[in-house]
Amino acid sequence: MEVLQTLKDEGSDKVYMWQILTLPSVQKLIGGGGSYLTGNLRYYLYNDFMTDISPVCKNQSMVFFDSLGAGKMWALKMFDAAAKPPRSLFLGNINWVGNWDQCHQVKSNGSRPEFRGKYCRASIGIPKGVLPIENLPGLENAKLEVGICFPDQCTEKDVAAHVRAGLDLVTLTFLPVVEVECEGEEHPDSDFWIVIGVVIGMAVLIAAATIYDGVRRFMMQSGEVDFQDATAQRDTSDEIASSSNDIPLKKLSLGGQENQGFHNDETPTANQNGGPALQQNGRPASQQNGTPRNQAARSATAPRSADKQQAVPEPQTTAGKLVVGCSAIANTEFVFDTYLPDTAITALDGIRVISTTWVILGHVFNYATDRSRFVLLENGIDVWDLQKEFNSQTIINGTFAVDTFFFMSALLMTFLTMKKWKRSGKIYGPKEWFFFYFLRWLRIVPALLFVVAVYTWVLPWVGNGPLWSTRQFPPNRSDCVNYFWAYALLIHNFIPNGIGSKCLGYTWYVANDYQLWAISPIIMIIMFFSPIASFILMFGIVVASLIAGGYIYQDLYVYGDSITTLLRVWDDYYVKPYTRCIPWMIGIAFGYLFFKTQGRIRMKAVYVILGWMLATAGSFANFGEGMTKIDTLPHTLYNVLTRILWALCIGWVVFACHKGYGGIVNRLLSWSAYRPLSKMTYVAYLIHPAIMLVYMFLQKSLIFATEITLVYLYFGHLITTFVIAYIIGLLVEFPMANMQKILFKQG
Repeated sequence: MEVLQTLKDEGSDKVYMWQILTLPSVQKLIGGGGSYLTGNLRYYLYNDFMTDISPVCKNQSMVFFDSLGAGKMWALKMFDAAAKPPRSLFLGNINWVGNWDQCHQVKSNGSRPEFRGKYCRASIGIPKGVLPIENLPGLENAKLEVGICFPDQCTEKDVAAHVRAGLDLVTLTFLPVVEVECEGEEHPDSDFWIVIGVVIGMAVLIAAATIYDGVRRFMMQSGEVDFQDATAQRDTSDEIASSSNDIPLKKLSLGGQENQGFHNDETPTANQNGGPALQQNGRPASQQNGTPRNQAARSATAPRSADKQQAVPEPQTTAGKLVVGCSAIANTEFVFDTYLPDTAITALDGIRVISTTWVILGHVFNYATDRSRFVLLENGIDVWDLQKEFNSQTIINGTFAVDTFFFMSALLMTFLTMKKWKRSGKIYGPKEWFFFYFLRWLRIVPALLFVVAVYTWVLPWVGNGPLWSTRQFPPNRSDCVNYFWAYALLIHNFIPNGIGSKCLGYTWYVANDYQLWAISPIIMIIMFFSPIASFILMFGIVVASLIAGGYIYQDLYVYGDSITTLLRVWDDYYVKPYTRCIPWMIGIAFGYLFFKTQGRIRMKAVYVILGWMLATAGSFANFGEGMTKIDTLPHTLYNVLTRILWALCIGWVVFACHKGYGGIVNRLLSWSAYRPLSKMTYVAYLIHPAIMLVYMFLQKSLIFATEITLVYLYFGHLITTFVIAYIIGLLVEFPMANMQKILFKQG
C-alpha cells in the first residue's frame, strides 16, 4: 500500500490496481469464461487499448486475448511466460525476466492468423524514492525491466504501445516506457566471419604443426631417422629453458624478452662467473656457499629438461623450428614441464598465480553485480552489503594484485637489462633500442588483440536468452569496435572520457605496463652511470605521483562509499600510468638491488624477523571491519600511501626468498604445481572477465546470490579460465613467443 501511495503521490489521481486485480476478475480472465472478453471489453481492447498498434499485431493480439478467455493452453502458456511482480523487490530485483524458453514454445495452433511467441523486454522508468536502490552504484537511473511474450509479428513499436496502454489502464501514466527490445532474425556480419576465418586458419596451422611434430617424434623414436648429428649441446648460460619441446632457443640479448608480470618467457640461469641470475619467468637465483637455497623447495619428481635434451633434438632449419614452435605437443610439454635450474628461485611463480587468482576472485563479485545494462542478481542489495563484512575485505582490496604485477615486471626488466649492459660494458645502440620496444609490443599484443577480436565480433553470436542481446552484448561493445586501433597501440587508457577503457576495461593494466616500460630506459640509463642520480629521479617521480594521485582522488572521493568512488576515479586516476607508477618504481629499485647483490647476503636474525613482521603487518594494513566511513583527507592518504607499502612488502618477500630467508613462505610459494599455471596467467587475465559476462548473461533467470553461491562461482570460473587459457595459449601465445625467439634472436 505504501508503494501505491507513493505512485499516487507522483502524479496519478486514482489507482485502480486493486479493483482490476481482484480474485474474481483473475478467475474470469484465466479460468476461462469467454463471456468476460465479449461485448464491451473486447470492443475496448480492439478500438481503444490498441489504437497505436499495427493491424497485423492487433489481429494477433486479439487472437491471444480471445484464446486466453477461452482457456486455451497455448494462450495460458503465453500469459504465463510474461514477467510478473517477483519477490525481493526491495533487495533490488527490478529485472523481471519472465520465461524465455516457454515463450519460444508458444504456437497458436489452429487459430487464424497463426503465430509464434516472441520474447521482448520493456524498460520502464522508476521514480526516485519508490525503491531503495538509488544508493547502489550504477542504479541511480535504474529502470524496471519486464520480459513479455508477444505475437511474432508485433514490432518493437507495437510492444511499446501495448506497454504504454497497459500502464495507462492502471493509471500509472507517469511511468515512462524508456525502451523496448525484441528478438529478431539477425545473422552474423562480415566481421564475425573474418574473425572466425582467422581463428580456423590458426587452428589448422597448429594442427598441421602438431602432426608434423608427432610424425617427427615417431620416426626418430623408431630409429628411421638419425638425429644424432642435429643434437645441440645445452649451454645453460645462454639458452632459454623455454620448454621441453626440444627447441633450445638462444636467449635474446636485446630488450623485449623480459617478463611482463604475467609472462613466463625465458630462463636465464647462472651467469658466466657463477653468480646467481634471474630467470625470465621471475625466478632469481639463490645460493649459499655454492648450494642452492631453494633446492628442497623444488619437487623431487619435477622433470629435468636437460636430461631429455638428447631425446628429441631441435630441427636444424629455421622453418623446422618455426613449425615445431607451433606444435601443441611441444607447447603442452612446455606448459607442464616444472623443471627449473637449481639456482632459480621459484617464489615468483607462486606470487604470480596467487595474484591472478586474487584478481579473478574480485572480478567474480564485480561482474556478478554488473549493472551496465540491468541488474543480474535478484538480491543486489544483499551482495552490496557483503562489502561491510570483514570477510569481504580481501575481495575489495584485490586491486593491489595488479601492483604486484607492476613490481615484478619492473624488477625483471631492470635486473636483466643492467646485467646485459654490465657484460657488454655499454648501453644499447639504436638497433637494440628498437628491439627493446618492438619485441615487448610483439610479446603482449597478439594475445590481447585475439581476445579483443573474439570478444567484440564473435561472442555476441554465441548465446541467447532473456538477458542476452546480440545488439548490445558485450556491454560497451562499440568502444572496442571504434577503438580497436587504440588497443593495438596500447593507448586505449588515454582515450578521452574513458570510452577506450569501458569495453575491456580491465586491460588498462596491459597498456599501463607497456607505457611504464617505455619510460623506464631513461631511469636505467641514468642508473647505469649514476645510481644515486637515478634514485633521486625515482624518488621525485614517486612524490609527483603521490601529489597528482592525491589531488585527483580527493576531488572525486565520495564520503563513505568506496565503490562509487572507484567508479568516479576510474578514468582520471585508476587507469593512468602517472598514478599507478609507484610499484613500478619500487620494482626498478629492487631490480637494481638484485643486480648489485648477486649472491647471498648475510643478515642477522633480528633483521630477518623484523622484516617479516613489517611485511606481514604492512600487507594487512589495508584491511578493516565494518567499512568505517573515513573523511576525505585520511582516505586519500590511505589510498595513495598503501601502494608504496604494498610494493615494499612484496619486495621484501621476493628479496628474502631470493637470499635464503624465505623459510616456509618460500616453500609454499615454490610449490611445483604453480609452474604450469604461471605460464598461463597472462591469457587467464585477458579472458576471465569475458567468461564471467557470458555466464551471467546466459542465465534464464536471475541468481539469488549468497556467499556460498559466489564461492562456487569463483572456483567454477577459476577452473574454466585456466582451461581456456591453455587452449588460447596453444593457439596464440606460445607459438608467437616461440616465433619471436626464433626470428629475432640476437648474438
